[in-house]
Amino acid sequence: MTNNDNNNSIILIDATSDSLTVSWPPSLDATSSTKYVLQYRKDTEDSSFETLSDKLSGTQARKKNLHDHRKFGFFFRVTTKQDYDDNSDNACNWISHEEPFALLTPAEESNRMSAPTVVPAGSHLALHVSWKASEEKATAGYELQMRENQGGAVWTTIAPSLSSTQVKKKNLTCREGYQFRVRPNTNVKEINETIPFSAPSEAIVAVGLSEGMKKLFSSTLEEGQLLRQHNQPPVSLEDALGGKEFILLYASAHWCPPCRQFTPKLANWYRSLGAANRSIEVVFLSADHDESGFNQYYSTMPWMAIPYDDDGREAFMGHIRVQGIPRLAVLDGKTGRIIEDNAVGKPFDITRWRKLAAAAR
Repeated sequence: MTNNDNNNSIILIDATSDSLTVSWPPSLDATSSTKYVLQYRKDTEDSSFETLSDKLSGTQARKKNLHDHRKFGFFFRVTTKQDYDDNSDNACNWISHEEPFALLTPAEESNRMSAPTVVPAGSHLALHVSWKASEEKATAGYELQMRENQGGAVWTTIAPSLSSTQVKKKNLTCREGYQFRVRPNTNVKEINETIPFSAPSEAIVAVGLSEGMKKLFSSTLEEGQLLRQHNQPPVSLEDALGGKEFILLYASAHWCPPCRQFTPKLANWYRSLGAANRSIEVVFLSADHDESGFNQYYSTMPWMAIPYDDDGREAFMGHIRVQGIPRLAVLDGKTGRIIEDNAVGKPFDITRWRKLAAAAR
């Protein structure tokens, strides 16, 4: 079995007191019909390999109901079903690992931290990772590890000693997603090496700018950038809208009394969402008569805006069929489709928008 990964061995994803979860790099010539044969044995002289499965279509498996009271550990090996059928047992191109994989003791399992919680961070290709504080009084921070959810991908430490119980990880491009695990640190290195990591988190994919949104904005905006407040430089579409669940296009103008009444209500709700992990973005489409009026009015707003002199401003007002203002169109961040023509005068109900988005997909 040849593989297309820099790691050329089986890796341990997780261990409990009676199970081991392992992963291996895919075969170089793997197809959708490729099957793997996975075997295991206890690390003793009189033990031989037993077949766990010979019909595995993925590159990960969990062996349960293991017992190892004398702490020998276990070895695994894997090959493709074709190679296994075409050769004798010893002639197969097995992939294995150098050191045995050990089970946790019942005490280690009961005392280890719970798996981290991982959610989209509301920004382009980013995830927010959080965990419950350790009950150990001697905790001196936390070690956080991450792995790509791909066959044979190893765990890597991304933060050796975090003082907080949450972190935002950016630039996560793996389409299969990522897993995270954490453990408490002490001030003694030797002790740290014996503390087990938490169970791995569920694999989750970091959300980027969807193809629907990319197509909609890229074909309309001239510069491909949006304005933001506080004299900050313009921001790219990916950074402004990537990872957002909903995009709200807000057509409004300073000369419009109903607009001036509605804008503070929208701004208060927008600020209440908080900056961290916000999954909603508002983009201002100015209907002001001149750039001076636009600048004055936009200075009261906390969200993004299309530049006044960008032709995309009027194009977007046409896209959401603006016939009167204020108008607040709700777009599905995954598809770019309009799911609510005008949310002005209606509750800002994200749950309802989710139902509308799901029904339209």
